[in-house]
Order: sequence, then structure tokens, then C-alpha cells
Amino acid sequence: MTFTPLIPSSGVAGWNFLQSTYDRQYDAFVQSGQLKSESEYFAEEIGKVTSSDDLLNDRRLLQVAVKAFGLEEEINYRALLQRALNEGTSAKDALANTMNDERYVEFSNAFGFGPGQSPMTSDSKAMEAVVNKFQSASFEEAVGEVDETMRTALFAKRAMLEVFGEPDENDFSQLSVKERALREFDLSMKEINGAIDDVPGVTSVQDQWEDIIQRDTLTDFFNTTLRMPAAASGLEDDELIQAYQDRAKIVFGTDDPTVFFSAENKDVLVAAYKTRATVDGDLPEDIAKTAQLADQILGQMVARDAALNEEWDYISRQEPLVDFMKITLELPDNIESLKTSDAMRVYREKAIEVFGTDDPNVFADAGNLDNILDIYREKAAESGMRNGEISANLRTAETILKFSFSENDVVDDDSLAASETAKIDAGWYSIMGQTGVPRFLQTALDVNTALAPDQTFDELTIEEQLAIYKDKAVELFETDDLSELTGPYQMSTLSDAYRTNAEAAGESEFFITYYSQIAERELNGLFQSDESDADQEFEDALEELRTMNDEDKGPSASSQWFTIMGQQAMTDFMQVALGLPKEVTQMDIDKAVDVYKRKAQEVLGTDKPSEFIAGDKMDDLVNRYLTRSQMNDINSGYSSGSAALMMLRS
Repeated sequence: MTFTPLIPSSGVAGWNFLQSTYDRQYDAFVQSGQLKSESEYFAEEIGKVTSSDDLLNDRRLLQVAVKAFGLEEEINYRALLQRALNEGTSAKDALANTMNDERYVEFSNAFGFGPGQSPMTSDSKAMEAVVNKFQSASFEEAVGEVDETMRTALFAKRAMLEVFGEPDENDFSQLSVKERALREFDLSMKEINGAIDDVPGVTSVQDQWEDIIQRDTLTDFFNTTLRMPAAASGLEDDELIQAYQDRAKIVFGTDDPTVFFSAENKDVLVAAYKTRATVDGDLPEDIAKTAQLADQILGQMVARDAALNEEWDYISRQEPLVDFMKITLELPDNIESLKTSDAMRVYREKAIEVFGTDDPNVFADAGNLDNILDIYREKAAESGMRNGEISANLRTAETILKFSFSENDVVDDDSLAASETAKIDAGWYSIMGQTGVPRFLQTALDVNTALAPDQTFDELTIEEQLAIYKDKAVELFETDDLSELTGPYQMSTLSDAYRTNAEAAGESEFFITYYSQIAERELNGLFQSDESDADQEFEDALEELRTMNDEDKGPSASSQWFTIMGQQAMTDFMQVALGLPKEVTQMDIDKAVDVYKRKAQEVLGTDKPSEFIAGDKMDDLVNRYLTRSQMNDINSGYSSGSAALMMLRS
């Protein structure tokens, strides 16, 4: 009688039960029925085998041998198996090496019938390992008859350990390799993106206008406020931006959004819009909505720049500080003759260059002040200034800076959290004023499930819509940040949710495709366009990591991935566990490896498979695989909202 593994539930819960009872269930299985008989027969007879013919001519031995290496489906292809065994693996053109399937290499090496090799069939330990692999594969097969995803998870865990070995908790050299690899990667990414805690740099006028023209609400707002001609809509982006800037200089006296939408100016700007929109005959409710959205979006876009410009304007009006900054920042001689907005940009750009931040509250606080005083002292001495004058200037500047920018002025955690929330909200306000995105997101997030019976989403206030958008995004995606929601790995899932719910609502294929394309284009432009060069830069960073790994002992990350991709089951496991689309398996293998490595780095903190087995990473991978597999198996009995929920929560 054959023992049937017990798995009381699917998914992670079932996996945890299987893991906790694995040893008992496995022992009961290998001691049952035919499996025990086949294992004992192989152990007794394999020592008599001296050639590939001996192995191939004994069906019972061959069944154990091929199943141990996952080749049971090839058992009737005698010529193929014989070539794999007889040609060995030492020659590059040996069959096992040309099959692009690591199973054949392992199968051939296990028995040692190839040129220059000694048969391994008389090695009891080597053959015991074959029996163990056979029993493990058989147990996995039995588990698969109960739950196929569990079988794949068990196989993946076993294969990873076989390929890369059991993790050695005392192997500090491996740990140091990992730490150095991750540190190198982190440094490379900081060169691309800046350190996580770096203060953002100065936003140029050109960049701000490029942001503006991608937002339908803002273009409506400025078209009305600036009295832009209808023909402007046909201009190329750079021509349109120049047209906006020219008109802004005439109407506002400046083309700098930071200036004309600062706290003291924005009320005048919004009032001008409302007046002109009313004259144009726009509906009051449309005017109010556009004004509110524009206020929210523009406010977030220029908030930091406007606030810091005020700080630097104060500095530029304090003569001792002006002299101090001229030397410390090596400001141009004509700084005082520049327009205020231009001068502020120079101050801030120079401060970032010298201090690493353009925020006086940061560089002038108690922890950093000594550093900037030292910079002044060194540069003043180089200029030939007398020591007495330097000391006097330092005392004056120190007093003013301490008084003006104390530690109490530094933004606290609550303020940072509020700022981040405002930034996230501004993203939602942006999409609420777009053409195709609202319909797409309302369907993908199934917002109607959050409405009362007598409510219609479009009739809600902007604040009410925002709350529903964010709540549904967190419920389904566990994030309300659109920059994450529209990233390269989430966007396909978001589109799948839209398609699922749109089809359930009876939407035609034409309109589903139409709105998907519009939404993906607009969302990518709004939230991902700042990273237009990031792909190449990211690849460069990964290449640095790859190069460093290759210098360490052991196989490189890339070669390890090629090993994994030599087994289809392992490739499928990784594709699902890492949340990659099926299309990745159809890519060129080098490009596919880069995709796998990039995603592994993001999910597990390393792109080297030999490090997946350390700590909790393997369990994390298995849990991800099981969860995503369960989501993919949603049957048609679920409602569209439930289907989207289950898919997106993974």
C-alpha cells in the first residue's frame, strides 16, 4: 500500500503544515509499498552495472535512475539516454552539454560512463545519493497528486540545495561576499538616484513645465489663465513649453512656476483662472474642480522649491551671510545683480555642490554647522584674508546661522510623513484630471464596491474620490503610492485587474484595449518618466555588481542563473515566485537572466541564487510562489471584485 501525503489546505497554510510534518510523512512514504521495493532493488543491483548498456537493459534500475534526475518522461528514448551517458560532460559538444538542460549533465555525471571517467556504480555513497534523489522525486510526485504547486515548491527547494549546497551559518567569507556585493550595489544605486536620505535637488524651470504639460488639468488651467491660442495644442512639446514660458513672462512677469505659484502669489493666479474661465462660459462646477486640482498639483510641485527660496532670500538680505556664502560657495561676482528667482537657483545649486544639500535648516544645524564653518575658514585663507578678519566673520556668521536655523527648524518625522502624504495625494489629484486614466483606475480598483447604493462615483467630491481611490489601492495592492502602483512590475497586474473587471462588466474588447493603452501611456508619463535613463543606468549598476561577484570564489550570479534556467521546473518556479510575467520565459536567455536578477535583487536583496538558500530567503521564495500560484488558480466562480482582490494581494 502506498502512503498518500496529507495536505489539509492549499497555499502557505498547507505548505507550513507539510513542512512541520515533512520528516514523518516522508519516512512513512519511503517505507511503503513499491517505492521501498524499488529502492532496495536499485541498492542491491546497481553495483553490478559496469556500462550504460547494463543500466539501460535493466528497466527497474533505469526507472530509478531517470526519475532521480527528473527524466522519467525520457525513459523510452534509449538512444538519447545512452548518448548522454557515453559522451560524458568533459567535451563541450557532448550531448549533455548541448541540451541546455542541467538534468542531463547531472544524470551523466552521476554514473560516470563518459570518456576519462570512472564508473560510479560501485561507489555506494554516490548510488545512495541517487536513491535519495529518487525517493525525494517520488515523494514530490505523490505530493503533486494532492497539490501540484506543493510539488513544484518542494522540488525547487531541493534543487536549490543540491545545486548550491546547504547554507553554512559559520561561513563568514560567504557572508562577507554578500555584504560587499550588496554594499557595492547600494553605492552604485546611490550614484544613480542619490542616497535615500538626500535632500532633492533644485527643480529647473524647464523640468517644471515638462511636468505641467503632461497633466491635462494643468494644461486646461494654463490655457485659460494665459489665454493660449487654440493652435498651441498642435505644437511639439518643446515649442509648447516655450510658448507657455513666453506667455507667463507677459502675464506674471516670470516664467518660473516656483515664483508665480508661491504662497503669496497663488491666490492671485487661481483667481485669474476663475475669472477668465467664467468669462469663457465654463460651468461653475467644472471651474471649481479644475481650480482645486490645479491648486493641489501645482502646490506639491513647487512647495519645496518655494519654501527654500524664501530661506535663501533671507540669507541674501543679510550682508554678513552674503559675504560668508560668496566665499564658502564660490558664488559668481554678479550674484547680486541677478533676478531674485535666478539668484536663488544659483545659491541652492552651489549649496548642493558644496554642502550636499540646499536646505539651510540641514547644513546649519548643530551637527553640521562646524563643517560649513571649516569650509569657509579654508577657502577664506586660500583667498589671502587675514586670520583676524576670518575669525570675526566666522563668529558673526555662526551667530546668525544658529539664531536663524536652529535644530527646531529641522523637519520632524511627523512633518516628513505629512509631506510624503501630500506628495502621494498630489499624484492622485493628477490622475483625477486626466483623460483616460480615471476610467481605467475606477474599473481596476472596482471603486463602485465602496459606494452606498444611492451614490455615483463621479458625483462625489474630490476629497471623497481621493479617499476611495487610496483605500481601494491599499486593499488590493497594499500601497496607495501611484509611483509604486504604476511601476514596471505592478503595472501588468493593474492592467490585468482592469481587464478582468471590464470584461465582467460587459465592456467590449475594443474599448478595453483602447483605455488600457491610454492609461498605461499617461501613467507612465506621469509617474515613470523621470527615470527615462534609469534602465541603462540600472544595468550599469548591476554590471558592477556582477563584475564584483565574478571576482569572488565560486560561480558568478549569471552562471548560477543559467544553471537554474537549465531546468524548466526551476525556471517556472522562479518566474512565479518573483512575480514576473510569463513572457520573460520567451526572451533571449541573456536578457531573461538580467530580468530575473533585477527582480531577485529587488525582492530578496541579492541576485545570486547561491544566497537564496541562506536565512529565511528560501522560505520567502516558496511562500511567494505558493501565494502567487494560488492567485493564478482563481476559478471563474469568483466575482470580478474578488478576483481582482485575490490577484493583486500577492
